[in-house]
Amino acid sequence: MKLHGKVAVVTGASQGLGQYLAIELARAGAQVALVARNKDRLDDVAATIGARGGRAIAVAADLCDEDSCREVIETTRNQLGPVDILVLNAGSATYGRLDELATLEPLREAIQVNLFGAVMPTFYALDDLIERGGLIAYVTSGAGHLPMAGYLGYTTSKHAMNGFFEALRLELAPRGVDVLTINPGDMYSDDGAGRTVVGPDGNQYKVDLSVYRRNDIPRRPASEVAQRCVAAITQRRREIDESPAIQKVGAKLRAFAPEFVDRRIGQKAAVMRSAFDSIADDEHRRQHPQPLPDCVWCVQATAQH
Repeated sequence: MKLHGKVAVVTGASQGLGQYLAIELARAGAQVALVARNKDRLDDVAATIGARGGRAIAVAADLCDEDSCREVIETTRNQLGPVDILVLNAGSATYGRLDELATLEPLREAIQVNLFGAVMPTFYALDDLIERGGLIAYVTSGAGHLPMAGYLGYTTSKHAMNGFFEALRLELAPRGVDVLTINPGDMYSDDGAGRTVVGPDGNQYKVDLSVYRRNDIPRRPASEVAQRCVAAITQRRREIDESPAIQKVGAKLRAFAPEFVDRRIGQKAAVMRSAFDSIADDEHRRQHPQPLPDCVWCVQATAQH
């Protein structure tokens, strides 16, 4: 029970990987502050942890708001104690090429949520982490190492996230604070919650990743990935990479064979996009069955037919 009595903050803890990270941290003995926007779902996760003998508090917060991020750390400190472990899992999944975007808002949202939604809690928890020799674990993506065509906002924000925390690791190493990079790979949500993605039109679409769909890619259950991640936190490792072997090889090979790797990236991105696009198209048609002349999505759909 190396984590017994430690205080952990987990963002994006209401569903998916974040939910299971929180449950596994509590199972390992940590007290957990659950952070997300949906208070009802946070309460459900807290109840699950409590029923298993753990302790968790639900802290509803908007991680795009700096005051809200500060309040998350203050609430945790007041109710559980100083922060020992900060798990930065919250993120926004956006997709779309630059020429598909109706406005730059999806790009701004990806950077605001994925980058600053991790930077701001870190800033306010920093004193606790330094004082207690704590650990920061941030959830990145293969898109933060290899640029994913068609996912401009997402891959931009994850590259920025990696740059920030890689530099922060160097800054905090002399202070006894470890930084763990988590690349969870391709997952499905075995809690049945699915995942919300922001399309090129700026609208949100619910994608069910609990089932294998035609044109999709192989995925692993989030609960299984969470167990491996908490083991890495306990061992204070530098990195855990659950991405497919082809992605790991591609990240290293790109420096030597960039054109070959870029073609493979394009092929994989096309497969992933086809799975999302079919669902997003159906949802969009439900929102307004009659095409609108000022809607990028409708204009593209009309042109294709």
